[in-house]
Amino acid sequence: MHKQSLALKFSFVFVVLSIAISLLTAAWQLAQGKSGSPLLVLETGASLLLVLLPALLSKWLRFYLPAFLYFFFLAFIYCAIYLGDAYHFYYIPYWDKFLHLISGALLFGLAWAILGCFKFKEELPAGFLCLYGVAFAVFCGVLWEYYEFTCDGLFAMNLQRYLSAGRAALLDTMGDLIADLAGSLLFSCWSYWRLKNDRSWLKTFFFKKYSPDD
Repeated sequence: MHKQSLALKFSFVFVVLSIAISLLTAAWQLAQGKSGSPLLVLETGASLLLVLLPALLSKWLRFYLPAFLYFFFLAFIYCAIYLGDAYHFYYIPYWDKFLHLISGALLFGLAWAILGCFKFKEELPAGFLCLYGVAFAVFCGVLWEYYEFTCDGLFAMNLQRYLSAGRAALLDTMGDLIADLAGSLLFSCWSYWRLKNDRSWLKTFFFKKYSPDD
């Protein structure tokens, strides 16, 4: 077994067990009438599905999902749900912005992984590929802000800090989008440099032929 595959499987088991324990703990506290949060139960339950979603989508849509991309996705879910929600890491200054920075890079990688399904991909110039990846990442970031806005309006969840005084909501939203853009731009700069030095790198890490064993 490859070291990369072994590390990915270990990370997957670790993240799933951590979130599952948090889910069971939150559900038990809620059932016992203690200080449990229905929202935490819902979020941790959804995160277990999110952990499986990229791998399932890659098989259903038959596109190659790079192992390192999935590894960082697991790390993102762990930091966002397990540490962020279950252990309140979001109270740490800029924790949310750090996650948006990482998500921008992840979404850039996802954009290229999806592009691997199409035959014309290797004919596209490096500059266009990077522009496409950044646009995809920022678009997904905007959709996420729509989700937060909708939850705030329907369920008064204050995801965009609209209950705070002054321009807190605007600053939170724009800060998230700027972090999404920065993360995708950083990844695009690195990717552009790699492509200019070795065009085959793209095929090796993103445009491999789909295999159920990946």
